[in-house]
Amino acid sequence: MAGETTSVAASAARLFTDHPPGSGLFVCSFSLTFATTQLELNDVMEAGYIPANTRVLAVVWAPTDMDSATTAVHKVTVGSTDIVTGLTGAQTGAASLTVCTQASIVATPSTSPALVKVTTTTAPTAVAGTAMLFLLCVKL
Repeated sequence: MAGETTSVAASAARLFTDHPPGSGLFVCSFSLTFATTQLELNDVMEAGYIPANTRVLAVVWAPTDMDSATTAVHKVTVGSTDIVTGLTGAQTGAASLTVCTQASIVATPSTSPALVKVTTTTAPTAVAGTAMLFLLCVKL
């Protein structure tokens, strides 16, 4: 059924180093495994959390080929802000580096750890696969 959420495991909820303010650029990385049933329209994969007071500057999306008809499209959300949309790498297994928009960079900081989610926005003829998600961040 489309629109399902795969929750992040409690053990993955605190897998980050809480960097001190002004410590420079750091990376939050997430390893995701998608079953064919997790690649339907509006399915949400919870990846994990980023530290409080963190601003996301860019996203590296490195998926395997997760469809057989080149239609898979994803977006990345931090908290309630879509920071990157239109990710098509799962169509062919191509990695991408996408700089966030100015509006999403300003909107991402939260005073508590923020949940990172990947949503399937265009349903593919699904093939199970994996993806690495890297968020390039700075601490405020």
